Amino acid sequence: MYEGNAVALQMIKTISADGVFDDATHRCQVFRYDMEEDYIYLKLRENDLKAISLDAKYQCYISTRTELLSCSGVVKERYQSENGNILVFRIENGFYVLDRKNK
Repeated sequence: MYEGNAVALQMIKTISADGVFDDATHRCQVFRYDMEEDYIYLKLRENDLKAISLDAKYQCYISTRTELLSCSGVVKERYQSENGNILVFRIENGFYVLDRKNK
């Protein structure tokens, strides 16, 4: 459904008390979207998987041809595969349309 679309991932808060807040925007691409489980598999365009915390909440912005979508959630897993650096992002409250692009 969203496969191939560009993603900007931004930390919005840390979960653990001793967590370090990261204000960087991480560039990704939707690799796969699992609608039934509310997971988005993201391909991280950066080389450092450890830059993505497993103890934080993130805002995920997906840019499609017609709209900009937003959802929040947590990264449940991060791993390397033959497809690149993969993040398993768990959506918490669905998608919100931030902007509809005019054609």
